[in-house]
Amino acid sequence: EEYRTGETLEAVEKIYGKYRGQARFVMIATCVVSCLLLLLKGMTLMTTVWTSFVFIALAALNVPLFLGNKEMKDLKRRLGLGGEKSVTYVDLSNAGAVHALKLPQVIAPNVIGFLLVIVALLVDLKVITLEKGWYAGTFLGTGVAATFWFMGLLVTVLGFILDGLRNEVISADSAVNANYNRAKKKNMANFIILFLWVNAVYALLGIGSFLFFYTELLFMGCVALYMILLIGGIAAFVLRDKKIEEHYAKETNMLSDDDDHWIGGMIYYNPKDKRLNVEKRVGVGGTINLGHPVGKLISVLAGLTIVFTIGMLVWLGMMESTPMNLRIEDGKVICHHLWDEYVIDFDDVQEVRYGDTSELRASRIMGVGMDTMLKGDFIVNEENGCKVFLWRANKTYVMLKTAERTYYVNDSSPEETKEAYEEVLKGLGH
Repeated sequence: EEYRTGETLEAVEKIYGKYRGQARFVMIATCVVSCLLLLLKGMTLMTTVWTSFVFIALAALNVPLFLGNKEMKDLKRRLGLGGEKSVTYVDLSNAGAVHALKLPQVIAPNVIGFLLVIVALLVDLKVITLEKGWYAGTFLGTGVAATFWFMGLLVTVLGFILDGLRNEVISADSAVNANYNRAKKKNMANFIILFLWVNAVYALLGIGSFLFFYTELLFMGCVALYMILLIGGIAAFVLRDKKIEEHYAKETNMLSDDDDHWIGGMIYYNPKDKRLNVEKRVGVGGTINLGHPVGKLISVLAGLTIVFTIGMLVWLGMMESTPMNLRIEDGKVICHHLWDEYVIDFDDVQEVRYGDTSELRASRIMGVGMDTMLKGDFIVNEENGCKVFLWRANKTYVMLKTAERTYYVNDSSPEETKEAYEEVLKGLGH
């Protein structure tokens, strides 16, 4: 602040105004494009374009910050202002002594989540029988309950990691440091606890309604309430964090200038700093020190995640664009699609029927449901555990019933499907 006078202040304000304007333009453009993308049709196209857009938008939104940071560093060099490289302050009086998240605070919501998994599992194992239990045995409820329980556990672990970070030093006064870190960690702890309870209550309402009195309207209402509470919690956390920073701004007298360790003002890389997590320079929360061994591992995992995401998009594109193939060979019905293949022996077929797909009401248990195809385990007309292998552009199907399973299959065209049906009838002696 002491250097922001006269021509220096004018230069800083010019840089600030220039890149703030660019950031505002990018933000507006991102919002407009994201709204236009809602008009896209087709699951694979939407998934591919949206995922690509997210990566591009995240990069674009940070370009003004990167360029502005670079220009500000150039200004500092021209003024002869150097940073204090590798300086890390530690308050030995209470280093690591401030904690806000307590174990008893997180036990109840995690126990609720675990009990929901047990109840859903007992329903799927049919130990608990329900009147409207068409989903019993599908393990769909168990999977959803386990997902929310695992999410709660993950956030709990993350919360204790953040709560255990070394205290940040902003002042030569130990009492100021203790109060500052106590306020910051208390704010974080409150958000973690809120998230865990919102997660547990949503799982309770969602799984409860799904198992006992499922209606689509109730389910959508639970989702809406979940999102509203989470967004409200995030907003409260951010506002509280900003108030804490504003309150202690006048007490801050120990902040080091470590520009050379920030790449573009966004990425922190300092091998000499033993902290894994450091306070972000822009926004709220922390960021990873990529110079830390664990930080390097996290960056590698993030890179692999991006590669995996791109690979999944390619895979989805192949699945959606590759037609089904239904053929009869050596007394067997063979349903082939990419690497998946169902083989049904004529000797196992107890019943065969040809029909129109408009007669079918299919709910996916496990598998793929795309605009072009359905494949996997489905509940069809309230019959559980059916194998579905249907190309949706073809409105005809062949039903093959065996002692163990019912299959609904077709080829990419009605003609080939009808031909396969007639061959099965001939093979069965009809």
